[in-house]
Amino acid sequence: MKLTTLLPFLSIAAAASCGPQPPTYNTINSTTPSVPEQCCCLTYKAACTMNMERMFHVKLFYSRKQDITPAEFNQYWANKHTQLVTDFHLRVGVVKYSQYHSTPEFRDLARVEGAPPILEFDGAAEFWMHDLATLQKMQSDPFYVEKIRPDEANFIDGESIKLIVGVDYIVVENQNAVLEHGRSF
Repeated sequence: MKLTTLLPFLSIAAAASCGPQPPTYNTINSTTPSVPEQCCCLTYKAACTMNMERMFHVKLFYSRKQDITPAEFNQYWANKHTQLVTDFHLRVGVVKYSQYHSTPEFRDLARVEGAPPILEFDGAAEFWMHDLATLQKMQSDPFYVEKIRPDEANFIDGESIKLIVGVDYIVVENQNAVLEHGRSF
C-alpha cells in the first residue's frame, strides 16, 4: 500500500490518540467552551499550549546611543544585528526572540492625561527560554562576549539597559480565555 493512501488514516488515528484538549471560552460568548480545531498533541501551536508549559521570559529594555537617530537604531537592530545573533540564539537554546521597537512617535501617541508614565526606552529585546541556565549560557558564551556585546555598543546606550525576568501567565490567547493552567509559580 502506498504511503499517500495511508496518510489520511494515520492522521485520523493520531488525532484520536491526542486525547481531550483543555477547554477555553470564547470572549464573545463566554458560556460556550471552545477549543481551536487545529490543536493536536502532534503539533506545536501557541493557541494549543493553553499555558501548560512554564517558560521563562526575559526582557532587556534599552535606549539608543545618543549619536544615532531612532530610524538608524531601528534599522541597525532589525537588520544588521539580527544577522549576527540569530544562529547564536538557536545554538544556546532560546525558544523565541522578539524585538520590541518603540519610537518617540509611538510613545507620544500613548501619552494620555491620567495614564501611567511612558517608559522612555527605544526598544526591548524579549527572550523565551525553558530555564535560566540558558540566560547564563548566553551571557558567558565567548561568541556573545567577543562579537555580540561589541556590536550592541554600535547602537545601544549600555548605561540604559534594564533587565526583567519572570514567567508568562497567559489569561487570554487568540481571543480565548485560558482557563486551564497546568503549572504554578
